[in-house]
Amino acid sequence: MNKLPCPFRFNERQLGNETVATCGLIQQLLQCDDAEVANVTRDACEACCGSTPTASSFVNEVFPSLLSLACEKSLDRQVLNDASADRARELMSIVEAAVVNERTITRDRIAACDVFLCCEDASEQTHRSIKSVLEQKNATVLLHLAIFDDDGDSLAADYGQCWNIRIHRFDKPNSVFGAFHELAPLASSEFIAFQDAASVSYPTRIANAIGELERTAGDVVASPLDTPSRIVPACAPDETYQWSVPWSTLVFRRSTFIDLGGFADREGDQDVELLHRAVHSAAKIELLPFASARSSQSWEPPRVGEQPVYDNRFQSLRHHGMGYSSQRVACDVVLPLYKQLDYADAAIESVIEQDGAEAIVHIVDDQSPEDTSALLRRWKTHPRVRLYRNSLNIGQYASFNNVSDYFETDLVAIQDSDDISLPNRLHSSGNLLRLCNADFFGAAVERFGDEALMQHDPNVSRYRRSFYPYGQSATYFVMNPTSCFDVSMFRRLGGYGDFGGRRYKAGLDSEFMSRAYYSGVRFAISSEVVTRYRVHDQSATRNQVTGWGTEPRKVAVEECRRRQELYQPNSFDPRVFGAIGRYRGITKRL
Repeated sequence: MNKLPCPFRFNERQLGNETVATCGLIQQLLQCDDAEVANVTRDACEACCGSTPTASSFVNEVFPSLLSLACEKSLDRQVLNDASADRARELMSIVEAAVVNERTITRDRIAACDVFLCCEDASEQTHRSIKSVLEQKNATVLLHLAIFDDDGDSLAADYGQCWNIRIHRFDKPNSVFGAFHELAPLASSEFIAFQDAASVSYPTRIANAIGELERTAGDVVASPLDTPSRIVPACAPDETYQWSVPWSTLVFRRSTFIDLGGFADREGDQDVELLHRAVHSAAKIELLPFASARSSQSWEPPRVGEQPVYDNRFQSLRHHGMGYSSQRVACDVVLPLYKQLDYADAAIESVIEQDGAEAIVHIVDDQSPEDTSALLRRWKTHPRVRLYRNSLNIGQYASFNNVSDYFETDLVAIQDSDDISLPNRLHSSGNLLRLCNADFFGAAVERFGDEALMQHDPNVSRYRRSFYPYGQSATYFVMNPTSCFDVSMFRRLGGYGDFGGRRYKAGLDSEFMSRAYYSGVRFAISSEVVTRYRVHDQSATRNQVTGWGTEPRKVAVEECRRRQELYQPNSFDPRVFGAIGRYRGITKRL
């Protein structure tokens, strides 16, 4: 009989006509030594091992039912003391909340991850470590082997022809974390994981980790580590500078790792410092309650050096990492004009005067009731400004669609006429997209403007951040004034959508983000502040035509929700909802 790949299954035996074993995870959670309570049949074990993760507290869809049954058995058998009985009842309530939860809308896809493994030898243990990565369940992995010396020649011979293995040779000795740092931009997927050659990953490690990150919109996930002597716990990192999680269980969003600047140039505690920097960058760090890997050696936490002192630049700590090479960025920027002309010159200047980037600015007079002729005359001779005028007021997103035929670069950014782009905006956007091979960039904004209005929003921070989409939050998750994306992706999706008539202009940014997400577009989210968002009573979300509470805004919210439900059960062609060409002929180049 084949041995099941479950680290918690032990004491397999025959009980009547059934093969049963004790589930160590059930015992651990129940804090109960009674083996009969934790008995699990082989069929149940096979179903559990083959299932995929659905909730942060449980491995998969099957385990909650097994745990609930064990809780019922333990209470019926009265083998628990009062504290343990309370524990059983608490677990049952958690199970019920996990299983009988409101339906959430998610992307249905197989997890994909790049795994980095440093090989200092070709030992049997190294081969076991490699095999454990290649045999991941419910996940597709691309394994990167970093080879330091001549012992790697045999590894290259053994694995060089594998389609999902990449061999990387380092000419001089490098630290494990230094090698991981260099490999991150070479990844192919949205997620990267660190593998220790002295450990094996459990079969559902990658699927569980990515499932948790996508369920929670997390940035990093870690877990306890199983060792010959004990289970090394994973603790939530905090403001103090100390070791918290075994590095060999870490899985990052690739864009988070790169946005943080990767590892710092330190001795011995690079993993500790990276997580400390992530905490200070407000990254979401998730912990799984069960071990995801087993080490063949005892585990000792690293020696922690002197606590780093951080200074943020635009709310980013990227410069404290070793970082990655940057390039000059070329980007189109679309800036529609409709009222609020007092702010427009400052907005235009902010995108013209970018550091490390060259912007082509498309200024569109969207039939503004104010006279735009003086402003257009001021800018018509600038070599990087293009001017347009609409014969009808069609809104900023239809205007964006109409000028998309004139884009001159591979990237395009949104610019509202009342906001200010910070000098770092386009350089940061383009480089993170390039390093992550992503399609859609979002970052943070700093609110400024009408202090009285801002004081009416005491629960809204001065800084508002973009975040990764998840579940019902997959509508507006990128701060739109920070948006920058790939032109070919925009055209592939059919551009911005339409809600039926020029009156319904609100919410089309949310609809586009949602459609992009469910189409498999890759997002790169940064903690950096790249835009100053002006708060005033005539902004798109506050005015009496499209603001919150108006009929057009309500229609937009309901239509976004309706379309999101359409995306879930079936594949769809995103261009059906794109509206490029709907208002063709209305926008004329001047």
